Amino acid sequence: MQSKDLLQLAEQYGSPLYVYDAAKIQSQYNRLSKAFSKVNKLRINYAMKALSNVAILQLLQEMGSGLDTVSIQEVMLGLHAGYEPDRIFYTPNGVSLEEIEEVNAMGVQINIDNLSILEQFGTKYPHVPVCIRINPHVMAGGNANISVGHIDSKFGISVHQLPHLVRIVENTKMNIVGIHMHTGSDILDIEVFLYAAEILFDAAKSFKNLEFLDFGSGFKVPYKKDDIETDIEELGKKLSKRFNAFCVEYGKELTLIFEPGKFLVSEAGYFLAKVNVVKQ
Repeated sequence: MQSKDLLQLAEQYGSPLYVYDAAKIQSQYNRLSKAFSKVNKLRINYAMKALSNVAILQLLQEMGSGLDTVSIQEVMLGLHAGYEPDRIFYTPNGVSLEEIEEVNAMGVQINIDNLSILEQFGTKYPHVPVCIRINPHVMAGGNANISVGHIDSKFGISVHQLPHLVRIVENTKMNIVGIHMHTGSDILDIEVFLYAAEILFDAAKSFKNLEFLDFGSGFKVPYKKDDIETDIEELGKKLSKRFNAFCVEYGKELTLIFEPGKFLVSEAGYFLAKVNVVKQ
């Protein structure tokens, strides 16, 4: 958007005023889709924690996006915005079994990151399709505070506990349809994604009825002019090739899922205070 357009909006609606550029969000969404166009089944789930404005959710829903949510409140907001339940992924951390059961009753895809909850849920609901969040023990992200896939992270079931995890699934006869990871935010080096992907591929071999692999997100976005960012096109080229090869090895065409948040919306927001136009 041009400064004159923003100033005109401020004059029309008053200030302070937030303005979001829909064209920029659409451009980023299409950029990611194009980068992974070689994958037959691609799904983008917008991580709504980045920006939960209902108009933004509806814009992305119209483009075909699903939602990544982390709380029952976000699930309810997604439903309010018009998303079908099967287009919403729910990945909580440290919540009660009762909350997970409540969300499950809404028809939302459940993603569990705790062995105890997994066993409890699987015992009560063995036929419900469940995704499992794996902690790959990969230190990645712009800094330690936004790295969530390392060995000391509270997020995800340790990949070293995979044998225990498999025993729970076998004992409960759970229906595991996907596995998921998210290593951190502001990841610049695509080799980190490729390395973590190999860990996820290896873990996937322990489950025979998967429908998707969810690679999270964490792409580095530019916060100012000439700032560095993740090379999405190069990542798409390399990971698509490896993902397609794994699907052949697995013997089934899987869906590749990403959960971008800031990548889609961080460059789309403007804050107008009086006559000043400040890019957020």
